[in-house]
Amino acid sequence: MALSALASVERVTIDPEVLRLTLSSLREYGKNGFEGLVLWLGEVHGSVASVSRVIVPDQKPISNESGLGYFVEGSTLFKLNRALALSGLRLIAQVHSHPTEAYHSEADDRFAIVTAEGGLSLVVPNFGNAPLDPRLWAIYRLTCGEWRELDAKESQTFISIGIEK
Repeated sequence: MALSALASVERVTIDPEVLRLTLSSLREYGKNGFEGLVLWLGEVHGSVASVSRVIVPDQKPISNESGLGYFVEGSTLFKLNRALALSGLRLIAQVHSHPTEAYHSEADDRFAIVTAEGGLSLVVPNFGNAPLDPRLWAIYRLTCGEWRELDAKESQTFISIGIEK
């Protein structure tokens, strides 16, 4: 099996505008007591992934006795994959909010949209009312088919904010 280009990434740079749009979107869902989801797109050049675009996919917020979540329909994922193929961009990360603590739940593991080895899943605490610095959120990377949390030191060296020149 061929490795994903994301598997060879050693550093991810994020456009500051992507961060602002991410938190703004997650806070909008949070105002109504819902988790929200955004997707980060960009390019991979060698060992560096550059996140330059955020997409808020059509999603249905879920609130029931089992907890909070969101549902993205298959047709939305199909449109996303088609748009990615046409644009040449890659899905680098999924980012979603939790009501309080940031962690990767069992549902987050099972229903991840990012499935490429080396891909990222970030969880933002407090319905998106969090610092603008993603290194302070919970960051998970798909490694050998399992979501592994990056520790604080790894997050500091792996993620950088700013546009790569």
